[in-house]
Amino acid sequence: MQGELERKGSLNPDEEYPIGKLTLSSTRPDAVELVIGYHLLEGKMVDLKKPFAVLEKHSVCLDAADPMDADGEASDQHNATEYKVIGVVRKKCLFKNRPRAIISKPETATRKQRGVAT
Repeated sequence: MQGELERKGSLNPDEEYPIGKLTLSSTRPDAVELVIGYHLLEGKMVDLKKPFAVLEKHSVCLDAADPMDADGEASDQHNATEYKVIGVVRKKCLFKNRPRAIISKPETATRKQRGVAT
């Protein structure tokens, strides 16, 4: 995503915060719509030229086979870093046009005359 989204409310970085609603079209399998606030983006799903993996980093403590570490000090454990593949991304959503404003439909004059409350 290019640009900035301003967030209202708490600024806790660990808290989940929904950006918008992404829907897939039932008529066209590659068409998608993204609604962010009062803005609608229309696009399509395209295949990536090269798929990429989503990794998760883990620190692991390993028992040392050699009781002396590189500094010459005694060490019982070494820290190692592992990466686990948690997903593969093969497609992306491509939005070429600027967002359109979503405007709510105004109340009609016939409803006002009949006294119907909405």
